[in-house]
Amino acid sequence: SGSGKTSLLSAIGCMSRPTEGKIIVDGRDVVKLPERFLAEMRRQKFGFIFQQFHLIRDVTVLENILLPLYPAQMKAAQMRVRAEAVMDRFAIAGKESMKVKNLSGGEQQRVAIARALVNDPEIIIADEPTAHLDRKLAAEFMDILAALCAESRTVVIATHDPFVHEHALVGKRFVMRDGRLAGES
Repeated sequence: SGSGKTSLLSAIGCMSRPTEGKIIVDGRDVVKLPERFLAEMRRQKFGFIFQQFHLIRDVTVLENILLPLYPAQMKAAQMRVRAEAVMDRFAIAGKESMKVKNLSGGEQQRVAIARALVNDPEIIIADEPTAHLDRKLAAEFMDILAALCAESRTVVIATHDPFVHEHALVGKRFVMRDGRLAGES
């Protein structure tokens, strides 16, 4: 905790700019791009799964999942098809009209994952994704990430959870201390 994992993920995902250095995405240094281009890149390239989920609790599952699609020039019917596909995939179909505040923690996480994937991103960034889950739900989450990796998606996870850190899915591990990469483990 406090080593800079979230700050690093924020920079990788173009949500914040580093004070020095470069971030190269598709051969472009994104640090120098205007915010409007960064916002579009975030929508197209990245899916974010936050530790606190950042769902809007008083709106429905469907409305939460659709949020990333609103800036896109997409018809409502097409948006609904995408949302229904991710709801089916993550076992929350049939809950689209439920308010998020009425869901279990595991269901809320599935809504957060569905929202992160509704734009079909190439890169999924997960910040402490198992922090509030029991082992069974954490294992289910790792199975979901394994399936995403099998689809040739890149998954970047920041965690201090040994269950995640030692999981067979993890191909490379880096250690951070005091805001710096301290090497591979």
